[in-house]
Amino acid sequence: MDFLDELESMAQVAIQQPQQPHEPENDDIQRWQVLFGYTYAQAAQKIQEHRSDLSRVLVTESHWELVRAEKEAEGYDKAAYEHSCSLATRTSLVVPQKVMSKTTKPSLYLMKLEGALSNVDQVKTAAGLHESPAQLKGTDDSGELTTFCKVDMESKKNILDYLSQQGSRFQPTFVRYSKAEKDLPAGSAYPSLGIDTTMPQHRPNSMDDPKLAPAQNEYPVWYFFYGTLADPMVLKRLLGHQPSYQPATVTGGVLKTWGGKYKALVDAIDQKAEVQGHAFLVQDQEQEHSLQLYETDKYEVVRCEIQINGKEKVKGLTFRFIGDVDP
Repeated sequence: MDFLDELESMAQVAIQQPQQPHEPENDDIQRWQVLFGYTYAQAAQKIQEHRSDLSRVLVTESHWELVRAEKEAEGYDKAAYEHSCSLATRTSLVVPQKVMSKTTKPSLYLMKLEGALSNVDQVKTAAGLHESPAQLKGTDDSGELTTFCKVDMESKKNILDYLSQQGSRFQPTFVRYSKAEKDLPAGSAYPSLGIDTTMPQHRPNSMDDPKLAPAQNEYPVWYFFYGTLADPMVLKRLLGHQPSYQPATVTGGVLKTWGGKYKALVDAIDQKAEVQGHAFLVQDQEQEHSLQLYETDKYEVVRCEIQINGKEKVKGLTFRFIGDVDP
């Protein structure tokens, strides 16, 4: 469809639009639930969106008359048939594969348990998993209690393929779960800023070796901030109270940028290289979780040694960038 054809189609849809779109009838909502696997709320929303979408697929009256008997026998009316055509158009589009950096971690998603996939056993089958994914409780946009499960990118693709093969019109809700990973092994100094922990001099001599500090669940814990987290307004918004910083430096890192504007702390070639910033004492896991979600999965939590006020040195943590920096 070229630009003029698309404008003409939108104009035809606009002419058919009622001046004040009324609320969907209960029969229409139930029809869309049965045909497309939507929940009641989803069906009502989809009907409203369909009515107000001037760029939707328009089925002409002549075309509808040709297929009407067959489609009505299947439970469709004209609006539902138009919606099914729109879905078919979207799913037939070829989406180019995104080439990911070799250092980029696999994406994770929270999938809402509802409709045709209302429990984790159904998700296990659809995704081809050996075990059912863990359930998570949360709230949706309307504040209603909702149950989710966590799936990776491969599982998401398998689920969509499974639904397509089943001929289902159900559209699961996926929310990108983007959180900076924190995985500090108890018996290794890995990961540490600017240090190759496989070298003999960086291997711990015992389980009490300072190289192993901080531990995975050790709180309170010092964090080194160098970007927007060093802005007290940002941190206050995240944690709900006015933060207290200390001037600080770390060694073994260097500041780069990614995306043309975002600061990225990465390992430096020179282990003595210093980065200026601020130290902040994170009190508990809840505060830390908020920081991890803010930094997203483009970063990871790593060990570092922080010098506070040019004097005291403490074992702490910081966020290291794991993607490709700007040249």
